[in-house]
Amino acid sequence: MQDDPSGINNDRACVTAIEEGKAVLAAGPSRTPIHVPLEDLPDGAGEVGTWVVLDTQMQPPLVLSIDAERTAAERNG
Repeated sequence: MQDDPSGINNDRACVTAIEEGKAVLAAGPSRTPIHVPLEDLPDGAGEVGTWVVLDTQMQPPLVLSIDAERTAAERNG
């Protein structure tokens, strides 16, 4: 797994917004927005700035877990 210049891996996404009961995730090198119902996120992932692990083989991608290490690193800058 390689990081692109933006620092986002293809199998990671960041919660960038919460809108109308859905989390907006920025995924992949192009930061493609993915809208995921909040109930489909793991517990604790419904906060802006949280990084999650995606199964990109599924369409739409399936949120598997929180990337706690990356979330902490990004928040602590």
